[in-house]
Order: sequence, then structure tokens, then C-alpha cells
Amino acid sequence: MMATIAKPMALADAPPVGTYWRGQGGIYAGIIPDYVGREPRFLIFATDEAVDLPWGGFAAVEQGADHPYNGAVNTRDLVECERAPHVHDAAHFAAEYEKDGRRDFYLPSKRELDVAFVTIRDTFDPTDWYWSSTEESETMAYGRNFGEVDTPSLFKHVKGRVRPVRSIPVANGDPEA
Repeated sequence: MMATIAKPMALADAPPVGTYWRGQGGIYAGIIPDYVGREPRFLIFATDEAVDLPWGGFAAVEQGADHPYNGAVNTRDLVECERAPHVHDAAHFAAEYEKDGRRDFYLPSKRELDVAFVTIRDTFDPTDWYWSSTEESETMAYGRNFGEVDTPSLFKHVKGRVRPVRSIPVANGDPEA
């Protein structure tokens, strides 16, 4: 399950986009803005993934799981919702993932997957569907195909892949950050 929030890191500490960030649990995909201008975040995608997992919660709307850019909040809300038919296999896998001693992984949001599509697309299977944590409706959730197919959402009961992500706030130059 998701643990503590990562401490901010300086931009100079990041490796080149597309390389494994040693000690951080995965491949550095770049920076995502927070869309309110206060805390951009480094995105690190796991190298491991699960296959054949449904998003879950078919025929139910999950309060708080509709953020297009904040996968950590979406995942928290999905994992905390435990009553049937609200079981969310994709979110549970991502939240329970651990690598390099890091336990703060989550199911990426729609926009976090978009960043990966632009920067590290070649590290994903181009023939399959990857779930995001962003819900569209009671029957559908957003995700992404990393090939040439442009299908923005699928039915929640369809099985797809899950690639956990974690984020680290970008330090703003404040010596106490």
C-alpha cells in the first residue's frame, strides 16, 4: 500500500529521460505539472507490470477517482473502497508494488500515462491496453494503448495491463525543501 510522500529533489538529480533512475524504482519519464503551478513532479514508471487485470468496480462510480492528473489521489480512493462490486484490482496491484525499497507507487492518472506515451513509449507493449486510475463513468475508465490505436477508455471489466508509477516533487530551489 502507498506509503509516505517522497521528499523533493533537485532537477539536477534527475537522469536523462528514458533511463532507469537508480534507487528510485523505475524509468524516469519526465516532469508533469501540477496544473495549479505549485508543485511539478518527476514521474518514475516501474519496469515491471501486471497483465490481465480489470480496472474493477463495474457499474459503480467511485467518488474521488476522476482526477485526470493526480493518480496518487485516485489510487488512494480506489484502494479504500472495498465493498463489492467496488474491488479495484488494477489500483491494488499498483499500490502494493515495491521496487528499490520504494513503496509509494500508484496507478497512473490519464495525464501521467500521456507523459509516458510522449517520453518513454517504447518501454510499453504497443499491442495492449494500460489502465489509468482516472474513471470516466460507472462502466468505463481511461487508459492508453501505446501502439497506433487511439481508444481513450474501455469498459472497467476488460482486462488490461498495469504499470505502477511514483512521483517525486521537484525542489523549487528553497534550501529547506
